[in-house]
Amino acid sequence: MTTAAADSHPPVITVCKQKLHGGRGCWQAYELGHDGDGRWLYTPAGSTFRSSDGTSDDRCEVEGGGEPGLDSLILIPDAAQHWLATWRSPERALHINIEVCGWLRRDDLVTFLDWELDPFRLRAGLVAVEDVDDFVDPRDQGLLDQESAERALAAAAWTERALKNQAAPFDGRGDQKLAAAGSRGLPPLVDVPHPFDL
Repeated sequence: MTTAAADSHPPVITVCKQKLHGGRGCWQAYELGHDGDGRWLYTPAGSTFRSSDGTSDDRCEVEGGGEPGLDSLILIPDAAQHWLATWRSPERALHINIEVCGWLRRDDLVTFLDWELDPFRLRAGLVAVEDVDDFVDPRDQGLLDQESAERALAAAAWTERALKNQAAPFDGRGDQKLAAAGSRGLPPLVDVPHPFDL
Protein backbone atom coordinates (compact mmCIF):
# COMPACT_ATOMS: atom_id res chain seq x y z
CA MET A 1 0.00 0.00 0.00
CA THR A 2 1.18 3.53 -0.72
CA THR A 3 2.17 5.47 2.35
CA ALA A 4 2.59 9.19 2.77
CA ALA A 5 6.12 10.10 1.77
CA ALA A 6 6.44 13.11 4.03
CA ASP A 7 5.23 14.01 7.50
CA SER A 8 3.14 16.80 5.95
CA HIS A 9 1.11 14.31 3.91
CA PRO A 10 -2.20 13.12 5.38
CA PRO A 11 -2.73 9.41 6.08
CA VAL A 12 -3.56 7.23 3.07
CA ILE A 13 -6.83 5.27 3.06
CA THR A 14 -7.80 2.48 0.64
CA VAL A 15 -11.40 2.69 -0.62
CA CYS A 16 -13.04 -0.46 -2.01
CA LYS A 17 -16.40 -0.45 -3.80
CA GLN A 18 -18.22 -3.77 -4.16
CA LYS A 19 -20.89 -4.16 -6.84
CA LEU A 20 -24.06 -6.20 -6.37
CA HIS A 21 -23.02 -8.54 -9.20
CA GLY A 22 -19.72 -9.31 -7.46
CA GLY A 23 -17.24 -6.99 -9.17
CA ARG A 24 -14.98 -4.76 -7.11
CA GLY A 25 -12.96 -1.61 -7.59
CA CYS A 26 -10.50 0.14 -5.33
CA TRP A 27 -8.41 3.28 -5.16
CA GLN A 28 -6.62 5.27 -2.50
CA ALA A 29 -7.16 8.68 -0.96
CA TYR A 30 -5.59 11.05 1.52
CA GLU A 31 -7.69 11.47 4.65
CA LEU A 32 -8.17 15.21 5.12
CA GLY A 33 -10.08 14.95 8.37
CA HIS A 34 -13.38 14.21 10.04
CA ASP A 35 -16.04 16.73 11.03
CA GLY A 36 -19.78 16.92 11.64
CA ASP A 37 -20.43 16.02 7.99
CA GLY A 38 -18.28 12.88 8.07
CA ARG A 39 -14.90 11.69 6.82
CA TRP A 40 -13.30 13.67 3.95
CA LEU A 41 -10.97 11.84 1.53
CA TYR A 42 -9.01 13.40 -1.36
CA THR A 43 -7.56 11.62 -4.41
CA PRO A 44 -5.26 13.61 -6.74
CA ALA A 45 -5.50 13.39 -10.52
CA GLY A 46 -3.24 10.66 -11.90
CA SER A 47 -4.07 8.20 -9.12
CA THR A 48 -4.79 4.56 -10.02
CA PHE A 49 -8.18 2.82 -9.93
CA ARG A 50 -8.12 -1.00 -10.04
CA SER A 51 -11.16 -3.13 -10.80
CA SER A 52 -11.86 -6.84 -11.13
CA ASP A 53 -14.80 -9.17 -11.66
CA GLY A 54 -12.78 -12.08 -10.28
CA THR A 55 -11.54 -13.28 -13.66
CA SER A 56 -10.32 -10.17 -15.49
CA ASP A 57 -8.61 -7.10 -14.07
CA ASP A 58 -8.45 -3.51 -15.27
CA ARG A 59 -6.64 -0.31 -14.38
CA CYS A 60 -7.37 3.30 -15.18
CA GLU A 61 -7.00 6.69 -13.54
CA VAL A 62 -9.44 7.60 -10.78
CA GLU A 63 -12.42 9.54 -12.22
CA GLY A 64 -10.97 9.14 -15.69
CA GLY A 65 -12.21 5.91 -17.23
CA GLY A 66 -10.14 5.76 -20.42
CA GLU A 67 -9.22 9.45 -20.13
CA PRO A 68 -6.82 11.27 -17.79
CA GLY A 69 -8.10 11.27 -14.22
CA LEU A 70 -9.41 14.16 -12.18
CA ASP A 71 -8.91 15.43 -8.65
CA SER A 72 -11.76 14.09 -6.53
CA LEU A 73 -13.06 14.44 -3.01
CA ILE A 74 -15.24 11.92 -1.17
CA LEU A 75 -17.42 12.54 1.87
CA ILE A 76 -18.30 9.45 3.89
CA PRO A 77 -21.06 10.28 6.39
CA ASP A 78 -22.00 8.09 9.31
CA ALA A 79 -23.14 4.61 8.34
CA ALA A 80 -26.86 5.32 8.86
CA GLN A 81 -26.91 7.81 5.98
CA HIS A 82 -26.60 5.24 3.12
CA TRP A 83 -24.76 7.55 0.72
CA LEU A 84 -21.28 8.60 -0.30
CA ALA A 85 -20.70 11.92 -2.11
CA THR A 86 -18.00 12.59 -4.72
CA TRP A 87 -16.91 16.03 -5.89
CA ARG A 88 -14.69 16.24 -8.98
CA SER A 89 -12.88 19.04 -10.76
CA PRO A 90 -15.26 21.98 -11.23
CA GLU A 91 -16.41 21.05 -14.72
CA ARG A 92 -17.91 17.78 -13.49
CA ALA A 93 -21.15 17.00 -11.66
CA LEU A 94 -21.54 16.41 -7.93
CA HIS A 95 -22.24 12.67 -7.79
CA ILE A 96 -23.81 10.67 -4.96
CA ASN A 97 -23.56 6.88 -4.69
CA ILE A 98 -26.30 5.21 -2.68
CA GLU A 99 -24.59 2.56 -0.57
CA VAL A 100 -25.21 -0.18 1.96
CA CYS A 101 -25.12 0.85 5.60
CA GLY A 102 -22.88 -2.03 6.70
CA TRP A 103 -19.52 -0.37 6.06
CA LEU A 104 -16.31 -2.14 6.92
CA ARG A 105 -14.23 0.60 8.48
CA ARG A 106 -10.64 0.46 9.62
CA ASP A 107 -8.16 3.27 10.01
CA ASP A 108 -6.66 2.44 6.60
CA LEU A 109 -9.64 0.90 4.72
CA VAL A 110 -13.24 1.76 3.86
CA THR A 111 -15.36 -0.74 1.93
CA PHE A 112 -18.94 -0.36 0.78
CA LEU A 113 -21.57 -2.16 -1.28
CA ASP A 114 -22.89 -0.05 -4.16
CA TRP A 115 -26.71 -0.06 -4.24
CA GLU A 116 -26.49 1.35 -7.81
CA LEU A 117 -28.79 4.40 -7.53
CA ASP A 118 -26.77 7.55 -8.27
CA PRO A 119 -28.28 10.99 -7.62
CA PHE A 120 -26.26 13.83 -9.18
CA ARG A 121 -26.29 17.59 -9.66
CA LEU A 122 -24.82 19.12 -12.81
CA ARG A 123 -22.97 22.43 -12.52
CA ALA A 124 -25.83 24.00 -14.52
CA GLY A 125 -28.21 22.98 -11.72
CA LEU A 126 -30.02 19.91 -13.09
CA VAL A 127 -30.63 17.29 -10.39
CA ALA A 128 -31.62 13.71 -11.24
CA VAL A 129 -31.02 10.06 -10.35
CA GLU A 130 -29.15 7.83 -12.80
CA ASP A 131 -28.57 4.09 -13.06
CA VAL A 132 -32.14 3.24 -12.02
CA ASP A 133 -32.03 0.24 -14.39
CA ASP A 134 -28.82 -0.92 -12.68
CA PHE A 135 -30.78 -0.84 -9.41
CA VAL A 136 -33.95 -2.54 -10.68
CA ASP A 137 -32.24 -5.50 -12.35
CA PRO A 138 -30.28 -6.73 -9.28
CA ARG A 139 -33.35 -6.13 -7.10
CA ASP A 140 -35.49 -8.25 -9.42
CA GLN A 141 -32.77 -10.93 -9.49
CA GLY A 142 -32.80 -11.15 -5.68
CA LEU A 143 -29.34 -9.59 -5.21
CA LEU A 144 -30.94 -6.81 -3.13
CA ASP A 145 -33.56 -7.68 -0.50
CA GLN A 146 -36.74 -5.63 -0.08
CA GLU A 147 -35.58 -3.84 3.09
CA SER A 148 -32.31 -2.77 1.45
CA ALA A 149 -34.16 -1.68 -1.68
CA GLU A 150 -36.48 0.51 0.40
CA ARG A 151 -33.51 2.04 2.24
CA ALA A 152 -31.79 2.71 -1.09
CA LEU A 153 -34.85 4.42 -2.54
CA ALA A 154 -35.31 6.52 0.62
CA ALA A 155 -31.64 7.55 0.57
CA ALA A 156 -31.84 8.47 -3.12
CA ALA A 157 -34.96 10.59 -2.49
CA TRP A 158 -33.31 12.36 0.48
CA THR A 159 -30.11 13.15 -1.40
CA GLU A 160 -32.05 14.29 -4.48
CA ARG A 161 -33.99 16.79 -2.31
CA ALA A 162 -30.82 17.92 -0.55
CA LEU A 163 -29.07 18.45 -3.91
CA LYS A 164 -32.00 20.48 -5.27
CA ASN A 165 -32.07 22.64 -2.14
CA GLN A 166 -28.27 22.87 -1.96
CA ALA A 167 -28.62 21.80 1.65
CA ALA A 168 -25.66 20.82 3.80
CA PRO A 169 -23.34 19.17 2.99
CA PHE A 170 -24.14 19.89 -0.70
CA ASP A 171 -23.94 23.67 -0.26
CA GLY A 172 -20.53 24.41 -1.74
CA ARG A 173 -18.33 23.17 1.08
CA GLY A 174 -17.20 20.15 -0.96
CA ASP A 175 -15.98 22.36 -3.81
CA GLN A 176 -14.09 24.51 -1.32
CA LYS A 177 -12.44 21.49 0.28
CA LEU A 178 -11.58 20.03 -3.14
CA ALA A 179 -9.92 23.28 -4.24
CA ALA A 180 -7.98 23.55 -0.97
CA ALA A 181 -6.80 19.93 -1.21
CA GLY A 182 -5.77 20.38 -4.86
CA SER A 183 -3.59 23.34 -3.94
CA ARG A 184 -1.51 21.18 -1.55
CA GLY A 185 0.36 19.43 -4.39
CA LEU A 186 -0.09 15.95 -2.96
CA PRO A 187 1.33 13.23 -5.26
CA PRO A 188 -0.92 10.73 -7.08
CA LEU A 189 -1.55 7.41 -5.32
CA VAL A 190 -0.58 4.59 -7.68
CA ASP A 191 0.39 1.57 -5.54
CA VAL A 192 -3.16 0.26 -5.15
CA PRO A 193 -3.85 -3.29 -3.89
CA HIS A 194 -5.88 -5.78 -5.93
CA PRO A 195 -9.59 -5.43 -5.03
CA PHE A 196 -9.87 -9.11 -4.07
CA ASP A 197 -6.85 -8.89 -1.74
CA LEU A 198 -8.72 -6.64 0.69
